[in-house]
Amino acid sequence: MRILLKRGYQKRLILDSKNKKEYTWKELANKLGVNENYLISELVNEKRSLSKAVFEKLSIFSEKNYRSFILKELEDNWGRSKGGKNSAKKEQVLVKEESAELAELIGIILGDGNIWEKSENGYYYLTICGNSEKDGDYLTNYVNPLFQRIFRRELHVKKHKKRKEIFLYLGGKNVIFTLKKFGLKSGDKKKNDVEIPNWIFKSEDYLRACVRGLIDTDGCVCPITGRSYSYIWFSSDIKGIQKTFSRAMKKLKIKTSKWSLKKNKTPDIYIGGKEDIRKFMNTISFKNKRNLDKLMLP
Repeated sequence: MRILLKRGYQKRLILDSKNKKEYTWKELANKLGVNENYLISELVNEKRSLSKAVFEKLSIFSEKNYRSFILKELEDNWGRSKGGKNSAKKEQVLVKEESAELAELIGIILGDGNIWEKSENGYYYLTICGNSEKDGDYLTNYVNPLFQRIFRRELHVKKHKKRKEIFLYLGGKNVIFTLKKFGLKSGDKKKNDVEIPNWIFKSEDYLRACVRGLIDTDGCVCPITGRSYSYIWFSSDIKGIQKTFSRAMKKLKIKTSKWSLKKNKTPDIYIGGKEDIRKFMNTISFKNKRNLDKLMLP
């Protein structure tokens, strides 16, 4: 069941709830069980109606009665019924072929992105996030154009007003359907134990691109005490990523350390050999300026 409120009152209800409880947008989204970008861009802007469960939670948080502003209570499938033949169309695969660019995008999403879907609510979303100061240029001037070349669509960009966060996001059933076709899973990445998709291991070009996407998002470059050059690090607390990242580096013949599994610390791995660092930079390199700026080659 979905709740359709009079124009303007859905936004008012959400803001009343947020202000009453003094929640951040992220906290409110978690309490409602929805994605933060979906809450801000879709629900606040009244592009989507509220599910009955979300409406009831908001009513409790706001401590106000908004039932008098309800225009209609709709069945969850009302849009599909109303849409007739158009809504009955099957999902479309928007990208037909595997490519190094697609492999890099997959790596970026496995690192700092995710896909989400709730078909019963018509909710299909891709999000990629980062630090607005360190990753802003990379996300807006490299990742967004990369996505446009692959999907012929532009990601929306949003910066958090108080925190140093930047989000790229896009809603679209066929985008999510396509990314799933190429190996991504929707929902919590750790619970799903996501990994580098098998098709990427078909080609070293695909592997190099995917590894670059992973390290540009969840990796870093750090100087080591007593060394005149930087090590290249990658971290992940997802076992599937750990396993397939190590497999990828082995196939690319770039030696790494073993995974560090210290308590209360995200597991990480590094490239520390001089020849391996040179090989990484000659064959993979970075597209994120924050890594390039810190790099000191041996």
